[in-house]
Amino acid sequence: MNAYVSQNAIAPVSAGQSAAGTPEEQMRVRLFDQFNNFWINAVKDGVPYDMVGTMTVTAAIYGLLAKHGAGTTVEFLEGITEDVRSGLFSLPRPN
Repeated sequence: MNAYVSQNAIAPVSAGQSAAGTPEEQMRVRLFDQFNNFWINAVKDGVPYDMVGTMTVTAAIYGLLAKHGAGTTVEFLEGITEDVRSGLFSLPRPN
């Protein structure tokens, strides 16, 4: 799910439930499914993609700050900044 997907093309996507894997991986799969469902429901309720994205990023920053502190969070965000600038998150825009 991303800002370039048509709101009419929304369908739940599952990362799949794997009995194998570490508890951490199983938690990531479960959380991916929960987040994907949240995103889909928010958009279906009329919440704009960019608002969902902004709130998601903000919540993630607060979580990183709480767990790792400012220094590590800043380093992580600087890395993300470079990833965005290098095109790692680039997606084709629809015509």
